[in-house]
Amino acid sequence: MNAAAVQARRLAVSPYARRLARERALPLETLRGSGPGGRILAADVLSFATPARPVGQPAVEAAPASPSVAASSIAAFATSIALGALKDLLAAMESTGRVFDIDDVLLRAAGRAFDESPDIDRGADACVALELPGRQAVFATVPEISLTSMRAARLASLRGDRDDAGKFAVLSLRPLPASSIRPIMMPLLPGRAMRLTVSLDTAGNQAECLLITDASSVDESNAAAWLATLKSTIEHPLRLFV
Repeated sequence: MNAAAVQARRLAVSPYARRLARERALPLETLRGSGPGGRILAADVLSFATPARPVGQPAVEAAPASPSVAASSIAAFATSIALGALKDLLAAMESTGRVFDIDDVLLRAAGRAFDESPDIDRGADACVALELPGRQAVFATVPEISLTSMRAARLASLRGDRDDAGKFAVLSLRPLPASSIRPIMMPLLPGRAMRLTVSLDTAGNQAECLLITDASSVDESNAAAWLATLKSTIEHPLRLFV
């Protein structure tokens, strides 16, 4: 039996990292894993630098990349989140000069959900990409980052024009304007294994959430549990500050 083939089968690789490596035509044997026991994570694939081509060596044109996610591997989950307790808490905090809005809460709640979902390959900092008009801003959402610090980072990103679309983030987050019309399906963004859209009702008392995942990278039961944790965190908002 070919020794290289045996080694490839024994490599510990997360499903998301395996897909990213396949999309980039990167042999897994060339990657060094930063996860437990040397497991190759998505961040290891995204941070891999292709060796420079020797001078005089002709360039080889790569084969066209296949679509990043096949339609058959898409999974979708939806839930409604009651916002009454959150609105009351935010109003009480605003009266003391501490102002937060729904985007801050969503980023913090997403980080909490990742912290309680260890089987999802989300990288060391549980990065989330906030979708802004024409660009993305990536934020670390680990529990050690306070809601106040997260809000400051988000506001700073609004004042700039950087686009973090090329940075690693397992989830992209798209807050939608308040409306009676809600999406029932959304495409995944390139390089993201999960996408969460959140639309508030016109009274701001309820949020409708749609989670789209690449089922070949994120187990469906893990994705459903992640969304349930997000819902619970927002409906019991004191958890945002723990």
